[in-house]
Amino acid sequence: MRTPKDELLLQAMDHALSSRTVEAVETLAGLYRLLDVERVAEDENYGVFATALSRRLEGATGALHPYRASELDGGAPQIDLFRQLMKHLPLASTADAVANTLLLEFLRGHDEATLLDVGIGQGRQECNLLRVLAKAGALPKHLSVVGVDPSGASLREAHGALRAVAEEVGLSLEFVGLESPVEDLDPAVWSALRSVRRPLVVNAAFALHHVVDGASEHVEPRDAVLASIASLGPVGVVLCEPNVDHHRAPARERLANAWHHFSRVFQLLDTLEVPAGDRRAIKRFFGREVDDIVGTVNERERCERHETALVWWERLRKAGFRPRGAMEAVCPSGVHPAVGLRAEEGTVGITFRSDVLVAVLAAVPGERS
Repeated sequence: MRTPKDELLLQAMDHALSSRTVEAVETLAGLYRLLDVERVAEDENYGVFATALSRRLEGATGALHPYRASELDGGAPQIDLFRQLMKHLPLASTADAVANTLLLEFLRGHDEATLLDVGIGQGRQECNLLRVLAKAGALPKHLSVVGVDPSGASLREAHGALRAVAEEVGLSLEFVGLESPVEDLDPAVWSALRSVRRPLVVNAAFALHHVVDGASEHVEPRDAVLASIASLGPVGVVLCEPNVDHHRAPARERLANAWHHFSRVFQLLDTLEVPAGDRRAIKRFFGREVDDIVGTVNERERCERHETALVWWERLRKAGFRPRGAMEAVCPSGVHPAVGLRAEEGTVGITFRSDVLVAVLAAVPGERS
């Protein structure tokens, strides 16, 4: 059931899409008059979306990636806000735990192995994985980690962090950093990756939704990336992605999708005992994503292009993968009581109030469809 605030938000979007700028501004002003963001947590959420629509009316192009948004708004770097998110919000941390449980099973029992990590960032999840492997007595004697990330600084931090944890757990570790978006890797690099130590396991956590459409009308870049990964012959692939359509959905539908998804995320956050400053930081993190999803005018310049687990599975099957079985047995310890786990074919969903907000997908070699 829509509230008056919901109606005003959708009306403002309709006006914006129809170039009725004056009406859109007046509608947003009416919405703002109903909000008390200092005392009503839900009103802060409406404020996030109203701000994104205001930016759309200003004609912003969205050329600035959310992780560089501090350059625009003068606030904290997005990676710093992400650390607050990981500390307090159990969606991403639970997804990490589920993904690491799956990665452990793919790596268990091998003297040597390679982990190709797409969007490795600063190596936080991977450091946790090494400790999980050590605790389970499943460490290989030698692990090669190939980290792909567009940030050279993040790759250097990941290397240092992984080296420290490897020394801590007694692991022989080799690290190779590839400073590039995964879709821009040279064919020669993909060819070289075919000679890495076996078995090869691939992890991509909250990374592939940043792969945007290219100039080719024949092969979508996401499909091309998954096909390149399949060509390496991995024994398993683990993906973590928000379970919502912000990629192909038209602008009005995308707003509705974003409102439903992020409202649930904010509601989850508001049920937790989180210091006020950290709560605002986390909402600022997601606010920049909403700004990109809702506020960007030029469609080709949007960065946060999430897709549902169903669509990711269509892409994985097309690339030659099939779902890993027995997902109902994936039960990492320490899952926060505020969220739940829902196992389906090849997928573990992280749920809040019956909605799957984040999906962890586990794929194994199959046949190209």
